[in-house]
Amino acid sequence: MKSSLLYIQLIVLLLTCFLTTNAQLAPVIQERKTIVVFIPIEIDAAFNGSDYILGNNNLPKTMLPGLDFYNGVLMAIDSLKKINTSLDIRIIDTKQKNNSLATLLTDSSLQKTALIISAITNKADTKLIADFALAHKIQMISAIFPNDAGITNNPFFAILNPTLKTQCEAISSYLQNNFAKNTILYCKKKGPTEDYIQSIIVDSKTAKSFLNIEVEDSIVFSDLEPYLDSTKQNVLLCGSLKESFGTALVKILNENPAYKATVIGMPTWDGDKSINVPNVEIIYASPYYFNGNEKLLKQLTAVYKVKYLGRPSDQFFKGYETLLYFTNTLFSKQAPVFNSINLMPVYNTSIKSQIDYQENKNLYFFRKQNGQLKSAKASSY
Repeated sequence: MKSSLLYIQLIVLLLTCFLTTNAQLAPVIQERKTIVVFIPIEIDAAFNGSDYILGNNNLPKTMLPGLDFYNGVLMAIDSLKKINTSLDIRIIDTKQKNNSLATLLTDSSLQKTALIISAITNKADTKLIADFALAHKIQMISAIFPNDAGITNNPFFAILNPTLKTQCEAISSYLQNNFAKNTILYCKKKGPTEDYIQSIIVDSKTAKSFLNIEVEDSIVFSDLEPYLDSTKQNVLLCGSLKESFGTALVKILNENPAYKATVIGMPTWDGDKSINVPNVEIIYASPYYFNGNEKLLKQLTAVYKVKYLGRPSDQFFKGYETLLYFTNTLFSKQAPVFNSINLMPVYNTSIKSQIDYQENKNLYFFRKQNGQLKSAKASSY
């Protein structure tokens, strides 16, 4: 019952707030600014004309991330109202049946935008908006997509969720700073992505620190046993984004507790509950740490529970934080947020003075065991 009510309330909220695309906040004596937020909500899939067609069952999973990001944006608007910021917030659903993103971007009113926030996780659409932002000199924040979308020579484009290259560089630096005296068992399967990851983490200077274990696809205990030492802590690096490979590696070590193990994982391990095991210490990096401001976390969670009868996802907090943080930067104001954000220019590999884009270079390294957080250390690269 609660689940059904939640979805109905989300739709009602979406209708009442989304269709009024400009959320005008209280004016003060300063220039009004417009912020446009692009979110793939797919609201058209929930309606046939004005008739709601999804019934009382769960909403399609494809809608939920965008919808919760949207809810976070709405709650950030509520917070912005309290400080009387002079703003117009416009939210655009990028998954409309009758309007392509290219068509939506022909709206001349968008050219006067002060800030663009994107919750899109698609290369083509991300580049389309980034090209628009460059043409009109508008700062664009890609909030959740860890990909540069092939964008170059665009200093207006900023990536909050660091690319795989940056993540791997951070892992390499972390290993050198924390395990310089260890021999690290580098475990990977065959594949071009795995080779790319290895090329970033292992270079000529660090190669001697690694002992490579490569398997065709899956991994079994006999692949690891010759290299494990029961008299010391074994340090292993999972060099594959494939979830099943990482899960199998952790499972094997957990089932053989005679070999104490610390495993460093990939960005895809953030939120993966299958690696929550008692006998293996897990380390991985993420740009998001939503316990960093516990008071704010509890406040937002309580309000969310009352409004939606559920618990907020990470997409909700990302929507809230992105809008609040970058809106306040327009007015040189501080905002209470969860994460440290360190946007740094990424320069073109051929033309060293050319900025291709900006990227958040702050990551948190989490140490966990049995799902319990042991430490969270922020590091910038």
